[in-house]
Amino acid sequence: MQSIRKDALTETQPLHRNPKVMRLLGSKFISFLGDQIYLLALPLIVLQITGSAVAMGMIAAVERVPVFFQPLAGWIADTFNRKKLLYIADLSRGVLLLFLAVLYQANLLEFWHIATGALFMGWLTQLHNAAGFAFLPHLVQKERLHEANAWNEGLFQTAIVIGPALGGLLISLTAPGLGLLLNAISFFITFWIITKINIQPTSKVRSFNRNTFFQTFTLELKEGFKHVFHTKIIFYTNMALMISTFGTTMYLTLFIFHLTEVLLFKPAQIGIILSLGGIMAITGALVTNRLSHLFTFQAILMMAHLLGGLSIISLAFSGTFLTVAIANAIGVLAACMINPCITTIRQKHTPDILLGRVQATSRWMTWLLLPFSAMLSGYLGSITSSAATIAIGGTITATTFLFYLLPAVRKA
Repeated sequence: MQSIRKDALTETQPLHRNPKVMRLLGSKFISFLGDQIYLLALPLIVLQITGSAVAMGMIAAVERVPVFFQPLAGWIADTFNRKKLLYIADLSRGVLLLFLAVLYQANLLEFWHIATGALFMGWLTQLHNAAGFAFLPHLVQKERLHEANAWNEGLFQTAIVIGPALGGLLISLTAPGLGLLLNAISFFITFWIITKINIQPTSKVRSFNRNTFFQTFTLELKEGFKHVFHTKIIFYTNMALMISTFGTTMYLTLFIFHLTEVLLFKPAQIGIILSLGGIMAITGALVTNRLSHLFTFQAILMMAHLLGGLSIISLAFSGTFLTVAIANAIGVLAACMINPCITTIRQKHTPDILLGRVQATSRWMTWLLLPFSAMLSGYLGSITSSAATIAIGGTITATTFLFYLLPAVRKA
């Protein structure tokens, strides 16, 4: 499909002077803010309509079903115009949420409406993420790619910090349905911003010249998997991230339970811990760009995985508010140093025509074991203790630094 133009952006320029990447990052930030409000509003609406915690869990599960179809989203991102995919996904999400908001306001919104909407929202989000990952390298010089990824992660974490507070205030003054409307508006704004990104039209990866569409789709999907498994630096960093995520999910599953039921922290104390974690998340995302000028990605990732795992182990055995807050902050800082590095590695070691498929396949690998990790965490917590289970999760995370000692990863 798209090939990065050789004559584009020939001189390295600061990101803030690159209007194309600024528009993309700005649109992402607006979308991130809307998403955080949506994530707060949707459970409240489900609870208001059904009065059932089980229904809330069902909606959350339905929204995550499209995660397992990420390779398909990656293939679409490599086959069709990525800019068009971005604004079509945003426009579609905006229309969908506006429709749900109207139904809510008219007291016509039912559970099946929400479930169907959540399913489509999940799929459109996967499509948008795959296209966005593959589109960014078209807008920024190779030397600035990691910086752009770091800023993208920083904006995402900033939205996580301020989005729920903003959404909570607005919803408390009005009704949960406003959250849907605000997110719809955010998608309409991002749709407009993306259409203003001036980039030369690009063609498909190849024409469908095989016997059938299914054969074409299957062969091209395999190309993404083959590249991931044959490019050792991507494969091993994916494996490290998959195992590390398995461990951190064990920790996150019992984190709030451990704070409330074991350490007996009050909601205000937990809120401070989470807010401090959010601040450190922004710091971690932005500091990784500075570190990349001093250290290799291998060194940054090895340090971050080890530091993150040790912080989780430390938290498991912490008994005071201060030590828990510090341990959690260090863990979040380390985790948010990882994502921009991994993203940049995938982009730099993947041909443009495979970017969507490689990113989608990699994310699919990373999240494949998350349901099992959450269930295992709950089981171990019930037969041992939350502290022991969190410590096990931290140990699993810490051991992933060994992947970065492999020769194939040293060039990162």
